[in-house]
Order: sequence, then structure tokens, then C-alpha cells
Amino acid sequence: MSRKKITEQKETGYRFYKTYLNKGIEMIDYMSGRHGRVMQTRMDFRYPQEMDADGSNRDFSRALQGLTKELRREGYDPQYIGRREQKEQPHQHYHLNMLTDAKKHESRQRIIEKAERHWGNALGLTPEEVHEKQLVYPCNRDMNGDLRPNGYMLARRKGDFETTRRTMIRQMAYVTKYIPEDTTPSTTRKFFVSQYGKRQSDPEKI
Repeated sequence: MSRKKITEQKETGYRFYKTYLNKGIEMIDYMSGRHGRVMQTRMDFRYPQEMDADGSNRDFSRALQGLTKELRREGYDPQYIGRREQKEQPHQHYHLNMLTDAKKHESRQRIIEKAERHWGNALGLTPEEVHEKQLVYPCNRDMNGDLRPNGYMLARRKGDFETTRRTMIRQMAYVTKYIPEDTTPSTTRKFFVSQYGKRQSDPEKI
């Protein structure tokens, strides 16, 4: 992997795909300029261990397309960056960072429930089965099992705007983390990014 494509955060030692990290930052700034309140939601998509999947991105692409189409129709103005990951597990899994207009819709749980339904449709499972097995995981616990936020609310006119923005960038950055143990074939798509409008200014680098 070319060093030009990877950047390291000195505070954590983590490395990130520079192109997608910058796309994620630009997306947050685009959405906060477009809407007074922007909600960020993190979730992971998993396969049941017993399911015989073909290893392609077809299921995730179908679920993501259905989810964003529904959110767009209901006025959420969804924008996202997603990433496929696979190590020693029999199946790949997917990380998704979703940004939505929070003017009328402020429930991350509602978005998770919609995602469960679309993931279930892609896998041939009911939403209840997806929920019970946590196949759409809300990313609301840390490595020690303690509760943590699975998203944040960015309000343009609030005094904590910059602090919240930085926190959202850190959360989003996980999706762009460089993982050398990832066994995804080089011929298989790894990142999924919505076609958001772009600002003229360059995105902030971290």
C-alpha cells in the first residue's frame, strides 16, 4: 500500500485511508452547511454465522440502496460512507456512518430499525430475526462493554459546534481505518460513498 494513500493520527497511532477520511470530513461539512441540524448514526451489518454467503457485496449494496431510498423519500437527505472488512471470520461485515437532516427526524433508533428491515430483506430474514441476533449492530458499546454514543447531533447555531464536529470526525474516521489484516480481495470493492455535493474549499485534514 502506497504511503501517499495512508495517513497516521499521532494521538492514537491509528492509520487511515487518506482519500476516504477526507471524503468523510468533507461530507460532514457539506451536510452542516446544508442543514441547521445534522444527525450522525453509526452501525455495523453482520451475517449470521450459519449463513452460506457468496462473499460478494451484493447483499450490502441491496440493503444500502433500499435504506437510502427510503430515507430520501421521507426527507432525511441521507449521505453515507461505508466500508467492508474481513479478517479471520467466515463472513465479511460492513461499517456504515450515516448522516441525515435532523430538522424533522431526530431518532437514531428509527434509522437502525429501518436498516434492520432492509438487511433482513437482503438476507431473507425477518426484522425480528435481524434484531434478535444483532445483525445490524448499533455500535453503542466500547471494547469493555460499556455504553457509548452511536452517533452525535451537530447544530450549526450551538456553541459546541466545533467540539461536536471534531467528535463526529473521530467517530466517522473509524470507517476509514487502515487494517493490514483485512483479507478483502483487491478486486472487491471495499468502500461505499454517497454522491454528495462538494464545496469549493479543501476539507480539513487530521
